Order: sequence, then structure tokens, then C-alpha cells
Amino acid sequence: MAERLRGHLARLVTVAVAAEEDRRDAATAQLIEQARTLSAEDAPSDRRRAVGHLRRLGWTASELLDRLVATRCLREVA
Repeated sequence: MAERLRGHLARLVTVAVAAEEDRRDAATAQLIEQARTLSAEDAPSDRRRAVGHLRRLGWTASELLDRLVATRCLREVA
């Protein structure tokens, strides 16, 4: 699951950077940095910490997607 979330984050970061949203919007730039940091981390071996890591990956992907929709880089998703 972590690998899938990392892949989704990588795609969202690529879209944001290509649209130069990281330069126009501070919130998007912060989410991009957070996505890159989380994606670079290895999943913890402890179950509780691993779940926390997955939640942070999912939250970051969701927030970045919402920002890209709000700034009209992506169409609204269902």
C-alpha cells in the first residue's frame, strides 16, 4: 500500500511542478515538500508506526489533490 501511495504522490507532485504551482501557491509548495519527504522515508517495521506513516502518505495525497483541483490544475474528481 505504501508503494501505491508513493506512486500516486509522485504523479501529483509531477503535475504540480509542471504547472508551476509550487511557485504560485505556498500551500502547494509545502505539500510538495511534505510528499517528497514522506516518499523518501522507508516504511517503519513497527505496525503502529507503519499505520501512522500510511495515514500521513494518504493525507498528503488527498490534500495535494484537493489543492490541485482548487487551483484548477486538475479537474474535480469523484
